[in-house]
Amino acid sequence: MNGILEELKEMLERVALQYPLLPGLVYRSPYDFVLQHGVEYAGPWDKTMPIGVQKQCYANAITYGVLRDLKYIEGFAVAPDGQVILHGWNAGPRGELIDVTWANTGLCYFGVEFSIERADDATWNGDAHVLNDENRGYPLFQQRWPGENYSLPWPYSDRLECLREHKRTGSKKYTPPPTVVAWLEGRET
Repeated sequence: MNGILEELKEMLERVALQYPLLPGLVYRSPYDFVLQHGVEYAGPWDKTMPIGVQKQCYANAITYGVLRDLKYIEGFAVAPDGQVILHGWNAGPRGELIDVTWANTGLCYFGVEFSIERADDATWNGDAHVLNDENRGYPLFQQRWPGENYSLPWPYSDRLECLREHKRTGSKKYTPPPTVVAWLEGRET
C-alpha cells in the first residue's frame, strides 16, 4: 500500500469518528462508508481520452460512463495540491482509473463503485451525489452495504436515455452539454 493511501485512510478514520452515528443509520458519514468499502484505483492517463469540464466530476463520470461503458466510482481523491476531496471518476473493465475531470493527476483515488442509474438519481432527485444524499436521509447509509445491486429499478431518466440513444444511433434529437459534444466528436474541452 502506498504512503499516500495510508495517510488518506488515517484521515478518513479520524474524520469519520467526529460524526455521531445517527438513529436509523449504520454508517456515520461518507468518510466511514468509503473507509469500510473503498478500494484504491490507479492507472496512467490514456492521452486519447478527452478532458471533462473542471469542477463537474460527478456529471463527467456519469456522462463518460454511459458513452464509453465505464464503471462509475465515488469516493475520496487526493488532488495534485494535496487536498482531500469528495470526487467522482470512472474505472475501465479491469478496474483501471479514468478520471476525465483531472486527467488522472490525483495523487490517490479511493472509492466505491455504484451504478450510473443510482448516480443519476442521486444527482437529479437527491442531493448532488451518491455519498452525500442528505435531503433524502442518506439512503445509502441506512443498511449494511452488500455491494451495488445492479438489478434495482431506478426512476426513468431522460438524461441517461438521451445519452444512450445518442450512443446507439448518433441521434441529434437533443442538444447535449458542450462536454458531451466534445467527447462525441473526439476533441478535448
